[in-house]
Amino acid sequence: MTEDRTRTLRVLTFGEPLVVCVPERAGKLYHVRRFHTDCAGAELNTAVGLARLGVPVSYLAKVGDDPFGEQIRRALREEGVEDRLVTASHRFSTGIYFKQWSGLDGRTEVFYYRNQSAMAQEGFSTDLAEEALHAGEIAWVHGTGITWMIGEAARRASDALVAAAVRVGATVSFDINVRLKLAPEDAWRALLEHMAPKATWLFLGDTEAEMLLGTARAQEVWAAIQGLGFRGEGVIVKRGADGAEWLSEGGALQVPAWPVSNVVDTVGAGDGFNAGFIAGRMKGWNTEDALKLAALVGACAVTAEGDSQGYPTWREAMSYLEGQGGVER
Repeated sequence: MTEDRTRTLRVLTFGEPLVVCVPERAGKLYHVRRFHTDCAGAELNTAVGLARLGVPVSYLAKVGDDPFGEQIRRALREEGVEDRLVTASHRFSTGIYFKQWSGLDGRTEVFYYRNQSAMAQEGFSTDLAEEALHAGEIAWVHGTGITWMIGEAARRASDALVAAAVRVGATVSFDINVRLKLAPEDAWRALLEHMAPKATWLFLGDTEAEMLLGTARAQEVWAAIQGLGFRGEGVIVKRGADGAEWLSEGGALQVPAWPVSNVVDTVGAGDGFNAGFIAGRMKGWNTEDALKLAALVGACAVTAEGDSQGYPTWREAMSYLEGQGGVER
């Protein structure tokens, strides 16, 4: 794929957007009285990360016909994410969640209020996205397991969209992104088995690999994923402070994590990692260099409050990669 051709193609991410309520200070939520709101959701975060890195990106979702839904659409446009595939429900609301920082380590916990959200209840239409795929406008489709797990309508729509992408030969990346609040382990294991044969790139964390495959060892993970029918280009295992690994027929290639001296909020780091990797590949980079960019974006993510506030611009990312700066912001 040439650089000129890459500029004419888009990435499509799809999944439920949420408004997140961020507390003004650490502590149990029943002690906190003030919050500010922001926009979040795994696939929305990845779309924002891609736009910051200069990759044309569209986002497919459904929101409520309410102020939170409008907030999400405005935020997407401000970031340069195309929102024409975002529709609004007149019956159900936009999902929300709250963050909490508490305990000796100040770790982040989240509390979701999404069971009656527009996307969980009604799913989303794939018609326009499928038209764009068949027209050759979309080169890459990215989703996470969360979308399959929020409701049956969303699961059907996700399957339809992925099937359309596979038919036209678009790249499909899938991050299992386990959320046990949505479904038990066996359901996530079944979803991984369902999606493995369809994905070009498969993302999972080392703890997810342990949970779903019984191992996080590179060769064993690769063998297990192949046993599920995976025939794509590679499996990416995120290992937190130990970096990430690309598993393929050629073996395992490891890329170290970027050092971060002050971790503020870890939510959104994995989504930023995905954005960095997809951006690198869309720009024609080899897998190792794309993984380095992914690790950088993931590191930047944890240095700021909010899911995507820490994601770098393309100029910032290039400055870091060229050794002109660290990830402290």
